[in-house]
Amino acid sequence: MTAKALSTAQANIKIALWQVEADSITSDELYVWLVDSGLPYEVTIRLHEIVTYTKKIAGKVFAIGKIVLIKIIEFVKAHPFLVTGLSIGAVVGAAVAALITSIPILGQLLAPVAAGLGIAITITGAVIGHRMDKRFSGVGDDIYEIAREFFKLFVDIINVFLGKVITA
Repeated sequence: MTAKALSTAQANIKIALWQVEADSITSDELYVWLVDSGLPYEVTIRLHEIVTYTKKIAGKVFAIGKIVLIKIIEFVKAHPFLVTGLSIGAVVGAAVAALITSIPILGQLLAPVAAGLGIAITITGAVIGHRMDKRFSGVGDDIYEIAREFFKLFVDIINVFLGKVITA
């Protein structure tokens, strides 16, 4: 895959189009999407802070933070399995590396191997997710909706039982 270098004029047009897209989406709409996506509150706040970053380019102010956040959201929507596979792979890889390095005496000697193994597991998760994105296009949205509804139901059930236990 080779990327052709953009000329200055092409780059200016591209960033101008991205700015128009950023102007068409309000900060509130981005915040609502972040909240609705089920991210933890702290992550939502940090990502939403990115929206405020601007940069002056060729005498014009561009909402660089907003553009970056929109592009991240577009990538996550386009590749849900890749993002999920990468996340799961990173967690499993970190856990395996931590377990290996926690072995007394040998753990410190095996630390480079553990780090390599953790990275390999993370990459494997990303590759598996990418292949699933290619095979099951559109299924990611369905799985996301199902999981979201299930966990909403689960939270409601827990709240009902905890409410009954606490008040009883």
